[in-house]
Amino acid sequence: MLVRKLEMKIRYTCGAFMALLLLLNSSLAVAQTLHRFGQSIQPIYEGFERNNDGSFTMWFGYLNRNYDEKPTIEIGDNNAFYAADGVNTAGPLDRSLLLSNPGAQDRGQPTYFYPRRQQFVFGVTLPADFIGNELIWSVTHNGETRTAVGTLERENIWAIDEGVWSANRGRGTGGRTEVEYANQRPAVRLVGIEGAVSAQVGQAINLRAFAADDGVPGPYERERRGRMDQLPNRLPEVGGGIGRNSPKEQDVVNYAAADKTGLAVTWIKYRGPGQVFIDNDVAELDPAGEEVVATATFSQSGTYILRAYADDSTYTTYSEVTVTVR
Repeated sequence: MLVRKLEMKIRYTCGAFMALLLLLNSSLAVAQTLHRFGQSIQPIYEGFERNNDGSFTMWFGYLNRNYDEKPTIEIGDNNAFYAADGVNTAGPLDRSLLLSNPGAQDRGQPTYFYPRRQQFVFGVTLPADFIGNELIWSVTHNGETRTAVGTLERENIWAIDEGVWSANRGRGTGGRTEVEYANQRPAVRLVGIEGAVSAQVGQAINLRAFAADDGVPGPYERERRGRMDQLPNRLPEVGGGIGRNSPKEQDVVNYAAADKTGLAVTWIKYRGPGQVFIDNDVAELDPAGEEVVATATFSQSGTYILRAYADDSTYTTYSEVTVTVR
């Protein structure tokens, strides 16, 4: 009888252990599921910079949890900014507590969302007296509302400089000193398409941009990690085939092209109702200054915003054009 009980106990223990292993494996499989569609979009507050005139720039990005879905979410209740007085914003967004600021829902955020993590997408300039308030970006998609809360408090946590940009965009700090961080942002301006231009459906328009940089930090050799074909699709590709296994390697403007020469320009669709097909959307440039031409074709009528990002592999600077397609 004692032997029989011992056998049953061993079998029960082994069975429970196997069940636990199956449960863990199942949980890991769920955790590693790559969702093509149906997930939410998480706005992200990257931090703030103090400007020379006393104002501040808050930087925002986002995580589109989908690998294929690239939604258009127009400015309005589903894609809006709100200013709050800093109270009770840790929980669900309560619009009744938000400060009245007509027209402030639009702070220059995108309405077209690329897959996965996009960093330092846009900046919002705020006056010096905004300290003590909070800026909230709220995005609702696939039935879920997600928010990012921007604050000017806790400077030791939220203040960002070149070192933060460099580390977050995958270049690292490389042990450089503050003197060696004297990197100026790249400059970019549009040529012949300033302001707004018109186009017709199906007809290509030229996008001309001039960019230059101070040559810092310059070309950079980094280890290429992963393979593009290890993921279930091909995400927007910048620089010719860098892997997408790391979150730092999923940016549409992801520094790979800028590594080669020290400067690159990337054109993206930022807002608009239809598809935009851009040829020569990524170009490596001479940091001393060079003009590059891309072409864009639109699938349907409407108003679009296209952005040209100049990238020195640490900082990005953008210029944009509004295109009315008839």
